[in-house]
Amino acid sequence: MRKQNFRPVIIAACLTAVMLLIPVRDKRQERDLPPQDTLYCVAPSELHIDLVLKEAEDLGVFIVAQKGEAVLDSLLTGSLDLAVVSDTVTLPEGVIASRPFLQETMWVLRDTETEALRKINDWMSEISATRAYRNLEKGKLDRLIAISRYDSIIQKHARDIGWDWRLIAAIIYNESRFHNEANSGKGAQGLMQILSSKYTAEEMSDPDRNLEIGTRYLRKLDRQLSKTVKDEHERLKFVLASYNIGEGKVLRLMEQAKKDGLDPNRWDDVSTLLPEGHHTVSYVEKVLDTYRDYSRLYPANRP
Repeated sequence: MRKQNFRPVIIAACLTAVMLLIPVRDKRQERDLPPQDTLYCVAPSELHIDLVLKEAEDLGVFIVAQKGEAVLDSLLTGSLDLAVVSDTVTLPEGVIASRPFLQETMWVLRDTETEALRKINDWMSEISATRAYRNLEKGKLDRLIAISRYDSIIQKHARDIGWDWRLIAAIIYNESRFHNEANSGKGAQGLMQILSSKYTAEEMSDPDRNLEIGTRYLRKLDRQLSKTVKDEHERLKFVLASYNIGEGKVLRLMEQAKKDGLDPNRWDDVSTLLPEGHHTVSYVEKVLDTYRDYSRLYPANRP
């Protein structure tokens, strides 16, 4: 994101809907994001990663928040747009900081972003007086009122295949960040990043149809793998891996694992046959991690 006139609007949009928590962990080099503006953030803990908000999607903006120690030099070089740091940190020249905020932190921007800082401070003043903020200070992450704008459609198609809709949402989050216009460099399209010549661009850009195609494919993979992988938890890992790199590749890996004396029905064994650091291994982990977060933040008995 380097369009200076957009930045205050983008950052303000990021801060107006803090009631919607979505955990984000991807590093910028790990995702093939569409060419819209992107705001990059770093925060010290999961509790502070409250920057992924719905208005940003409307603006065509992706917010990537990474947990870790903030390197303020990254703000000055432009590789980072916002950092959440301890309010005791000595700030270098060229950056400006918000008022003290959640858990003795402050939010730091480049010193050219004075209007954005004003909006941040105004927002902090408003949110600090709310019950949501008091819960945040106590470390409570139980106020997620929605996962995405597509929740009702996701729930419908999850029911059709008998899956937990929060798991489908976790897949979609890791595929497209719930951005319906997402397109990968390989031609995958839509919420579930469908890659197939069988469907038209119009079909894949329709959220309902895209989800129908994607969830039916998940059901197909699950049924196919259930013939050999009986353990449901292990089978889910194989299904996710197959969704990521294709069932043919996964089946060949399973065959090779058997030849090598490994357990072909255990993902931890089979995944060792992939090159170190392979994206499919991290994809499976990230989807399951996101699913655990959604399960904790959005109880199954909620509508």
